[in-house]
Amino acid sequence: MRMACKFWLEPVSLARNQGLAARELNAIRAYIQEHLPRILEAWDEHCG
Repeated sequence: MRMACKFWLEPVSLARNQGLAARELNAIRAYIQEHLPRILEAWDEHCG
């Protein structure tokens, strides 16, 4: 089974989940929030 999820970045929120447990989603959300400035910077550099 393939597991995947999608988060919106502004504000950080779950858009879609396929097979991940709530504990895993919470860990991913926390990681995104912790690193959000760098994630947004990389996104801007990549997508202009």
